[in-house]
Amino acid sequence: MNKILCCLLLLVFPRLAAATEIPVLTWCLDHFSRFHAYETGKAPYGPSVDLMQELAKRATFQLQFSPKTPSARCFRQMQTGEADLMTNLNFTEERADYMFLLPYNERIPESLYLQAGDQRHIRNFNQLPSLTLATVRNYAYHPSLMQLIKTSKRHVEIDSIETGFEMLQRGRVDALVAPTQSSLDVIASHADMHFQFQRAPVDFSVVEKRFINIGLSKKSRHLALKDRIEQAIASMVQDGTVKKLYAFDPLKHGPTYLAGSQPEQQK
Repeated sequence: MNKILCCLLLLVFPRLAAATEIPVLTWCLDHFSRFHAYETGKAPYGPSVDLMQELAKRATFQLQFSPKTPSARCFRQMQTGEADLMTNLNFTEERADYMFLLPYNERIPESLYLQAGDQRHIRNFNQLPSLTLATVRNYAYHPSLMQLIKTSKRHVEIDSIETGFEMLQRGRVDALVAPTQSSLDVIASHADMHFQFQRAPVDFSVVEKRFINIGLSKKSRHLALKDRIEQAIASMVQDGTVKKLYAFDPLKHGPTYLAGSQPEQQK
């Protein structure tokens, strides 16, 4: 009788352990300045990391960082289910085909850049048709914004933000419309671009408010957690956690290296 009981316990205990095991979800990420730093030999850190760790705590899963991975590869891993999560994503229909996009914070609108010496004051949308505008290929611009851009005299798609600034420097385009955070990073990392550009005061946020999203792969082995993750995100928005973690403006914090900024603020 004791032998039979022992055998039954040996069969039951592994199942109980498996039932109580905390699921491990892989977050695929690369270095993304001011949101999450991923430096060689260091664990990722920054507002996005704090947010995802809090999400894991509230939704009861263990967060696993991928190796430092380029975004294009992360998207492929999300398609196959090799990765479970991504962050700081704009919504596109293509991405929505293979991941659930869960909004958590209002996104920073794009910026329109001119040469430093350009005397035009671009403040409203009806001035765009007079310009030759460059945009970044494969960046997820809002359809309404892209419709405005396409009213311009000439619309040029370029492969990278860096190429866009080079074309602007050479006068091959009048202006560049680019994601604010990434474009400031490009300027900061190229000394020859410092103070060569100005940001026009036109406000693209009024086109339509958009949100950045956490992506959950539709092929994740942990889709049963989707409701829990959505509830955790909602609680973090409601109690102000997201706003607190993302309460910085890249145009006000740190050097921008834009024309017109005070030199003493760039030290």
